[in-house]
Amino acid sequence: MKRFRMGELYRYARPALPEVLEIDGISNFHYVVAAPGSPSLQLERRINAPSVTRAIDGDRVAVVLLASNEHKRGSMENPWHDTLAPDEGFARYFGDNRTPDVDPGTAIGNRTLLRQFEFHTSPDQGKRERAAPVLLFRSTKKGFKEFSGLALIVGARRVTQFSEKNGGFFTNYLFDLAVLSLTEEDESLAMLWIHDRRDPSRACGVANAMAPKAWQRWVKFGSPEIERIKRRVARYHILPKRDQVAPVSSEGGKTLEAIYRFYEPKRHRFEALASLACESMVRGTGAEYHRGWLTRGTGDGGLDFVGRIDIGEGLWGTKLVVLGQAKCEKIDAPTGGVHIARTVARLRRGWLGAYVTTSFFSEAVQREVHDDQYPVLLLNGAGLAAEVTKLRLEGGFASTEQFLEHIDADYEAQVSSRRPEEVLWE
Repeated sequence: MKRFRMGELYRYARPALPEVLEIDGISNFHYVVAAPGSPSLQLERRINAPSVTRAIDGDRVAVVLLASNEHKRGSMENPWHDTLAPDEGFARYFGDNRTPDVDPGTAIGNRTLLRQFEFHTSPDQGKRERAAPVLLFRSTKKGFKEFSGLALIVGARRVTQFSEKNGGFFTNYLFDLAVLSLTEEDESLAMLWIHDRRDPSRACGVANAMAPKAWQRWVKFGSPEIERIKRRVARYHILPKRDQVAPVSSEGGKTLEAIYRFYEPKRHRFEALASLACESMVRGTGAEYHRGWLTRGTGDGGLDFVGRIDIGEGLWGTKLVVLGQAKCEKIDAPTGGVHIARTVARLRRGWLGAYVTTSFFSEAVQREVHDDQYPVLLLNGAGLAAEVTKLRLEGGFASTEQFLEHIDADYEAQVSSRRPEEVLWE
């Protein structure tokens, strides 16, 4: 049976060769999606969907395929900066509008996802049966697609983005997705389900018979079931060096090198960028973060910046102090565990630490943080470069250097001698 497997790479070649099982020794995308009598599914755009199926019980969209090109993201050609975290059960995906002065809801892909958002959040089981599954794919290299999961749209909001190529600021949609578990299916998705959904002779109930168990539970019980059926991978989250330092020739690698060159002669001023990147990283997870201030250049004892994470509101809300350390270090040399230990030593009960570096964390340091259950957020060089790229594009800065000059100009105004706990009073 044809199926996509989680994390597996597929060859996406042109021209499409749907009758060929493998290309260059890699499974052929077009072979997996090919179905007799139906046009081939494509990943030519960010948001892709086949023609509406005129089924016996009404019209339905069989499937929506989202393509995230990581090898282009952060460039003028692709100002979007998606987040795909299938092992944590979530993804954030920007819509397909990039034109200023245009209603983003009129873009073809956005219109498709907004319509499905109605189905995916509906309390009506009949509408949920009709809802299109969302299949996620990402590409780190042209001509190759990695299957990243089956998802539901759980949120949609308007955001402002910037693209110099397309005339400046524009409004777009940012979609929140829940990635569902495929544990019962041995981490794979059978394309027979999608073929059945494209068959007009099958009513929705019959067409969903081959759906994964998680999808069937969602259809039956609705949104309250999502937390129970989300994908969760129980394992050490140990990242090798290659996943923490972007390749030198990549956009991320060039951005990281520019950051290091800019701050290397004045490393203490890196704190301003680290504080901003920490805020961006935390907010990217959906949490509320409040930037506090930077500490004085001497006598900080492992403390470079102060922030706050807010959870809830009113009587059922709380605020957590974040103590941050910023290290502009050589990109190829791992950061030392002693620096992280200094930050942890400053934490009081209920406080969190944050460590932002231009370098990477060794496996030993990561295991120490995990095994000792240190409440510390770690932002490595690749993650820092990604946050800087996102912030630069959102702010409309033409280059990384221009963006860094802007951040550095505000350094003195952010420095304070206040005690960390005072951030709770703001």
